[in-house]
Amino acid sequence: MLKTFLSLLFLQPTKFLYLSFFCFASAIGINLVTFPTLLKSNKINPSQIGLAFGVEILGVAIMSFFLSKLAGKIGIIKSIKYAAIIYSSIILISFFYYNYFWWLFLVFILGCCWLVMAITRISWLNNMVSTEDRGVALGIFSALISLGVAFGPVVVKIFGASSYWSFLTSATLVLMAFLCIIPLKKHLNFHINSQRISLKEFYKKNPNNFWSRFFLDFTTYVIVSLSVVFGISIGFSPELSGLFITAYMASGFFDIIVGFILKKVSAKKLINIGFLGCLYCFLLVSLYQKSYPFLILLFFIFGLFIACIYVSVFKMMNDDYPPQELVSANATFQLVGTCGSIFGTIIGGLMIEYFGAQGFPIIICFGALFYLTFLVIYEKTKKQN
Repeated sequence: MLKTFLSLLFLQPTKFLYLSFFCFASAIGINLVTFPTLLKSNKINPSQIGLAFGVEILGVAIMSFFLSKLAGKIGIIKSIKYAAIIYSSIILISFFYYNYFWWLFLVFILGCCWLVMAITRISWLNNMVSTEDRGVALGIFSALISLGVAFGPVVVKIFGASSYWSFLTSATLVLMAFLCIIPLKKHLNFHINSQRISLKEFYKKNPNNFWSRFFLDFTTYVIVSLSVVFGISIGFSPELSGLFITAYMASGFFDIIVGFILKKVSAKKLINIGFLGCLYCFLLVSLYQKSYPFLILLFFIFGLFIACIYVSVFKMMNDDYPPQELVSANATFQLVGTCGSIFGTIIGGLMIEYFGAQGFPIIICFGALFYLTFLVIYEKTKKQN
């Protein structure tokens, strides 16, 4: 087990992809604090902040229809290069807030670029590892994403949520994410099928995978987009509120453990355990909001249960498709998550707007309950058939 872990992380060419994932995730972690803070300083209300995140996710959704054709036409390296340049430029420009509609346009483009950078590299990773090691490889990937996003708010704590240095650091990390993959050019040895996979086809292949990804992103995007708003609403500073995201992401080491557990336990079982744990954690958050250390602990434990869902659902999906279809499958898979993200961020923003801070834990509990309800109905239908 240790040999597999060390080989993937330090010896095999996958180490360059892992470093790229960490750099990009760190930039995202910075943005998750600086962007809401910038909007709130310009008197944008929580529902509008939720809408802004929703528009960014809409960019992800739109781009998912074109990614396989784009990557097939100009190649993965050039796709990532152009996306990184545009993404970093927008981060630098966004500091100079002009108006809300201009902001929506910028974050829409960010969403398009994010999809290009994320899906191409994930598909690349899955093609570089064996089926046997895929769970561990995805666990390392997920852990580094969590570590990067957790590291971002720490950078903001040093420079300040309203400092241009935070924006500049984020933009630099995005460019570094591209530079890290340049040594891997000779390892890009798989054909990309430019034919996209429809949502209907994806659902028919594995309904459980479809809904678990939908409600995973529904829940997690509420966390990453509205935790700062939630923290400010209950009286904490933007910097302290950003550390809720750090606590949630700090549990990322558990993703590697989940990767090894998946060698013995089915992905489906771990997904079910994960959603039950998420529900329990945020029932407690709804009851205890005065103790900052206890909230940090709950966000951390919540992240452990999310790890069970995240790594399992990615392994389940990538095992379902051959290598040449992974870019198309991952693009559709992301589209499923994107739909969940849009619903989560917009509804979450509205819940906080109309119900105050209590709307934050309520919407996360609803997300977990909706998945568990689907699971009961789906299992009953399967038995009847």
